[in-house]
Amino acid sequence: MPEKTKENIKSKLDYIGLDLENIPEFLKEYVNFKSLKIYENNAYRIYKHIPVKKIKILLTSANRLESIRKKYSQASSIYSYLYPETEEDVIKHTTFLKMINDMDISKIEDIEKEQNEFKQNNPFKVKYNNNYLWQIFYYVEEDTYFVIFSTEEVNTSAFFYLLKEKIKCAKENKDNTIFVPIANMEYSGEYLKKSEILDIEKYLWLFTKEWPFTYEVYDNDENSSIQIVGTTVVYEKIKSYYKIIINTKENASKFYKLLKALFILQTELPHYYIFETKISSDCGLEFLCNSKLVTYDNLVGFITDEYKKTTQQLQSIQIEKENANNRLEEVKKEFLQKNKEYRILEKRLTTYLECRKTFFGRVKYFFRGGKKVKIKDTVGQDKKNEGQKEDKSTESNIIEEKEFYTIEDLIAVVKELEKVTTTLKNVKLDLSSLENRNNSIKQKIENANKYMKEIENHKKSIFEFWKFANKDENLALNEGKILNKNIEVKKLEKTFDYEEDFDEIGKEFDKYQRKELTDKECDYIYIGATDILDDLNKIKENKYSELEESLERLKTEAEKEKSLFSTEEFDIFGSISEDKTKIKSLGNSKHRENKKDKINILDITKNTTIEEYIGTLKEIESNIKNLFLKLKSVIDIDVYFASDKVLNTDEYGGFWINPEHAINEAKDADKINLYKVHIKENMPIIAFSNIIYFDNNNKTLPVGMNITDKILLDMSNFNFELKRQKLFRMNHELDEINSNIKIVCVYEYELKMK
Repeated sequence: MPEKTKENIKSKLDYIGLDLENIPEFLKEYVNFKSLKIYENNAYRIYKHIPVKKIKILLTSANRLESIRKKYSQASSIYSYLYPETEEDVIKHTTFLKMINDMDISKIEDIEKEQNEFKQNNPFKVKYNNNYLWQIFYYVEEDTYFVIFSTEEVNTSAFFYLLKEKIKCAKENKDNTIFVPIANMEYSGEYLKKSEILDIEKYLWLFTKEWPFTYEVYDNDENSSIQIVGTTVVYEKIKSYYKIIINTKENASKFYKLLKALFILQTELPHYYIFETKISSDCGLEFLCNSKLVTYDNLVGFITDEYKKTTQQLQSIQIEKENANNRLEEVKKEFLQKNKEYRILEKRLTTYLECRKTFFGRVKYFFRGGKKVKIKDTVGQDKKNEGQKEDKSTESNIIEEKEFYTIEDLIAVVKELEKVTTTLKNVKLDLSSLENRNNSIKQKIENANKYMKEIENHKKSIFEFWKFANKDENLALNEGKILNKNIEVKKLEKTFDYEEDFDEIGKEFDKYQRKELTDKECDYIYIGATDILDDLNKIKENKYSELEESLERLKTEAEKEKSLFSTEEFDIFGSISEDKTKIKSLGNSKHRENKKDKINILDITKNTTIEEYIGTLKEIESNIKNLFLKLKSVIDIDVYFASDKVLNTDEYGGFWINPEHAINEAKDADKINLYKVHIKENMPIIAFSNIIYFDNNNKTLPVGMNITDKILLDMSNFNFELKRQKLFRMNHELDEINSNIKIVCVYEYELKMK
């Protein structure tokens, strides 16, 4: 072994405190866990602060990605790797020395720092980034733990960190702990049964549409808690994670009963109850129904209020149904009367048509008397009592007066309401259909009476009647149909979903702007896509005095990039910064185009004066303003802008298509204002598509919006009409341990051109 390697191994052994000539006694202990049943369980649910003294270390030649059973079957105690007694142990010892030689001390220090932080506070999401490095099992028979590390693993930091801590605790007689997930261990059942935990996960999935993770977490004092971590939608498609902590049996019971009650209501009565979720002030979840907060404490009151409200609706619907039934009986009666009248008229007309066929028939009909038949109002009398009995039989008898009502009572009365509402709809449909038939037969009777009247008017003399009967006229008893010319045919409108349609719409914007814009115009827009947009707004508002600081910052930035030239120097490359053989990637496609540079476009040199800079910005701002007369939106689309300030509608604004990107831009603010504006097709906007960021001299630039999903608006072109306001909370993760609540105020605007 080279001398340098020996020195490296010795220094690293000294770092972890291990002397191979004097191996600590606790590492010599024989480890026999072969009777332990191992289960393939990759979803760790138990997290504990475990004393390192209680953890036995096993090493395995199997890869970390192999099954747990295979790793366990090939595992042996660490002592066989430290002190070779057999030929097989010599190979193991060589493997251990190689692991020591390859050990990365900085990664061990990272774990040490992480574990020190966990002693103060557990990770907010329980699961943490280095979670995968640990594979610790609990051995019930001896109330101890053992961990399996793979000798084939590249990252051995967790193994050497644990070994270092065990040696340190043995030397100093300390009892340090590490916060790790435990495999092969079930929930204790102290607060909730396993079946209840599975129910809670199922219930939360219904409300949040995301499956949560439930952990049993122990602190340094062995106090346990149930911690549920998941994500939920807080606004449109914006999601935020939540964390629910249960540390008493009473709270566990309340939370379980609340979720179960809401789950039953939403699944049994999905058309009446949809419970929305919001982030609470303590990072947990709140449940709302029709904007009303529902908690365990007000659940009984909520059910009682809903029962009473539903019974009032039921009684109102029952009265309406009774009136509709009565009206239906009246219309039936009227229809039967009109139908009988029509049949008599039809018979008279049939008689006339038969008589006009022959000479004697016409004479006979002429001298025939025109008797009017009186129709008796006897139709429907036999059904009156039956209808009354039916009405009485359909009255609901489930409404009861109680002090408190159960979910069963509420479900029963709502289902009765559904039943009566359905019956009412059917009665209304029958009534509408019968009224149409009634109107139709009235029209037929009117037509028939007109025709009969005309026949009677021509019976003044036999010759006039003879002449009339000889005419070959069509008899039309059916009512005329009126065409409704006021029916509007709605045009189908394209809809946009930023998760589903962004790639396609991005390509449309890019193709459109490549066709409409010159290279110089793309350069102007590129400046608006950078941090120089603030300076353009100052030019727009005539705030020239604030631009000197920006110019100095640009000069400093240019100097760092070594792109600053004196005014006398000439740049022979122009805008070409690289040769065309340089291959780049954009949107999973390769290209050979150069990215634009704001320093070159602004022509910043170390001798650039503030007057020259202002003149350049004025030219760019003027051209961008004119470009809004040239470029239009290709679709109706919602865009978002987030800030801790009031929206200045006289400025240029960089709006995001994805609202989460807008919020991330303002995440450092304590309170975020999220402005949503609705852009209609053909309204003036500029999209920051690929052609804005790159030259396309080689014609290899991919089409789309792969750099950003931002667009530029000249807000001074529009009137902003506030349509809706909303407030929601979302969790903002600072690091693995710390998180804070952000309050987001949403302002939704409809835009109208000035």
